Amino acid sequence: MNKNRFHTLLQNFKENVISQEEWEELRTMVKSGRFDEQLDEDFLSLLNRKGEGEKWTAEIEQKIWAGIDAAKDKRSRSFIYNRWIAVAAMLLIVLTVGFFFRSANLPADNTVNTVRNKPNIVPGSDKAILTLSNGRQIVLNDSTTGRLASQAGTLIAKAGIGQLIYTADSSTPSGPEKNTEEVFNTLTIPRGGQYQVILPDGTHVWLNSESVLKFPAVFKGKRRVVELDGEAYFAVSKNKEMPFIVHTKDQDIEVLGTHFNVNSYADDSATKTTLLEGSVKIVSQANHVVLSPGQQAQTNRNSGSINVMPVRVQDAIAWKNGYFVFNDEKLESIMRRIARWYDVEYQLEDELKDLSLLGIIERSKDISSLLKILESTGSVHFKIEGRIIIVIP
Repeated sequence: MNKNRFHTLLQNFKENVISQEEWEELRTMVKSGRFDEQLDEDFLSLLNRKGEGEKWTAEIEQKIWAGIDAAKDKRSRSFIYNRWIAVAAMLLIVLTVGFFFRSANLPADNTVNTVRNKPNIVPGSDKAILTLSNGRQIVLNDSTTGRLASQAGTLIAKAGIGQLIYTADSSTPSGPEKNTEEVFNTLTIPRGGQYQVILPDGTHVWLNSESVLKFPAVFKGKRRVVELDGEAYFAVSKNKEMPFIVHTKDQDIEVLGTHFNVNSYADDSATKTTLLEGSVKIVSQANHVVLSPGQQAQTNRNSGSINVMPVRVQDAIAWKNGYFVFNDEKLESIMRRIARWYDVEYQLEDELKDLSLLGIIERSKDISSLLKILESTGSVHFKIEGRIIIVIP
C-alpha cells in the first residue's frame, strides 16, 4: 500500500471532496486486508457512502495508522531480508555468528570481554518534544493519544505509535477572516529517541535520534519548505505546483514527490542524501546535482562540493527499519551512531580509528548485547562506566 496515496485519499474523504474514482480506490485499499479485521469492518461501514467525512475523528485516524503499522511490524523481518537478498550469504553468517569484522592493522587477542554483568542500558524508543509557534512544548512520550492542539486551521493529533498527524481542522472557520500568518512548529528528537510525523500536505517523515525538524503548520505560497538538523527519511507527497524543499545547514534539497534519506549531523564531515525513487536536486553554494535512484550525494560542509556515488540504498535507511548496518565503516563513525541511539558517551583510543567493521545488528538489542557482538571480533573491547562506553584494544 502506498501510504502517501492512502493519506491523500483519506484527506479528500474527510473534506468531502473525494471523486467517485478516488472513493472506489480508497475502498479497495481498505479491503486489501492491511488492517486488523475489526478495523476493516468498522472503517468500511464509514466508507459505505460518500459524504460521510463529517463523522471523521482523530481517534479513527489513529486506529487506522496503528492498524497499518501493526500489520507492517508483522511483515518487517521478512521485508528486510527480502530487500537484502543480494547479501543473503552475509546475513546468514551474521545471524549465526553475530558479526563480521575486518581490521587491516589490529591483530586479534584473547582479552576477556568487559561488558558482562554491567548495568543494562536499553535502546532508544519513540519520544520527542513538539514546540508550537506560541512556545508551548508538548512532551510526546508522556502525552496521551488524541488531539493535542489546533494551529492555523490544522489539527495536530498524536497516534499511539510514535507518530504525529497534521490534518485540516474542520472546526476552524474558512474564508477571508481565517488567519493567513505562517505558523511554524518544531519537532525535536532527543538522543535515544525516534519519531514520525505526517505533515499537512501528506508527506511522511521518519526522524532519527538527535534530530530537529522545523515546518509550517500549513504549507502556503509556491514552495513547501522544512528545515532539518540530524537524520530523516522523507516520503514526499507529490505536488508539481508546489516543490518540497529540505533545507539543511549546507545544502537545499528540492523535490516534487519522492523518497529519500538525509543524514546531516553536525559532527559528521559531510551531509549524505540517498535517493530511493524519483529524483532530487541538491544545491550547495555554487554547486548543484540531480540524483537518480540508487545514488548518494555527499556534500562537503566546508567547500560545498558534491560527490555522487552509487550505494546500496537499504543500508542508508536501515535505521528506519530497526537495524544498524556497518558497511566497511570506521569504528569512530559506528560509536557516534551507537551513542545517539543509546544516549551514551564514548571514549575511543586513537589506535582504533583505522578499524573497519562490516555487519548488521538489530537496534532493539540492549547495549551490552550489542557490544558483546562487537567484542566477538577479537580486535575491540569495551568497558561500561555509568553511561560512558570506553573502547579499548
